This record gives sequence, structure tokens and C-alpha cells, in this order.
Amino acid sequence: MTDVTLPEMPGMDSPPPTPPPDAAPKKRRGRPPGATDKAPRKTAASSRRANTPPLEKRLGTSLTTLGMLGCMVSPADGMVFVNGVPALASSLAKLAEENNSVRENLERMLTAGAWSGVVGAVAVIAGGIAANHGLLPAEFAAMLGASPAPAEGGVNAPS
Repeated sequence: MTDVTLPEMPGMDSPPPTPPPDAAPKKRRGRPPGATDKAPRKTAASSRRANTPPLEKRLGTSLTTLGMLGCMVSPADGMVFVNGVPALASSLAKLAEENNSVRENLERMLTAGAWSGVVGAVAVIAGGIAANHGLLPAEFAAMLGASPAPAEGGVNAPS
């Protein structure tokens, strides 16, 4: 192996050059030290609240749906329930304003999640099967779109 001598680089022993005094300071990224942000932060909960209809309206919609399901079993009873929904929703909303525990429970009941869709889909399937076996009133079976089951294994399905 041969010894190689590298030429000496100029300025290696001297300090780095200093910028002239009239030069602007170098810009740094981020906030300057001591800066504060006075704007309120948006959280997921606050943005969700901004898009959510009032409690009374959501209660009315949910209770009306429940009453319409009741109409499938007993049209007269279901309509009595549906006609009473506005007063009931209003009363529950006023109670929720006064009692935080009631509000929390109503909000929990009204929160629609992925499971509510699953439960609804399974309920339609189970209702159709129950109607095919005569376990539900004929009016309810017709609303679900269930038709009389064909004969299975030589046994006629109940009508």
C-alpha cells in the first residue's frame, strides 16, 4: 500500500464566516418561542355536536320509527303512539335540559353505531323466517315481504 498525501484544504483552520450585521436573521420553522394560540381547538366531539340536530328532533324521529313498527303489529295502537310522539319528545328534551343523567342516557340510546345496522338487518331476516313459520301476524309478514314458505320435506308450512 502506498501512502497518499492529500492536499491541504483552504480554510479548514479558520472559523466559519459570520454574516454581515445588516443581514436578516435566518427564518426558522414552527412557532416562535412564547407564542400562544388563542383560537379554541376543534375536537371530534365539538364538530359532531355542531352537525347533530337538536335532541327533541332526534327523539321525535326515533320514537316515530318505533311507533311505525308498532303499526305493523297493531295499526290502531301504533297510531296512538305516533300521535303522542311530539309531546313525549318535547317533554323528554325539557327533562334532559334539567337532568344531565337523563340527557346522557337519552344520547346513549340515540347514538347510532355500526351495531344498529347489524341488528336491523338481522331483525328483518328473523322476522321473515318467523313469518314463514306462522309466528308473526299475516300483516307483519306482508310488510316484511315474506311469502308463504314452500312445502319442506313433504310438510306444508303453516299459513
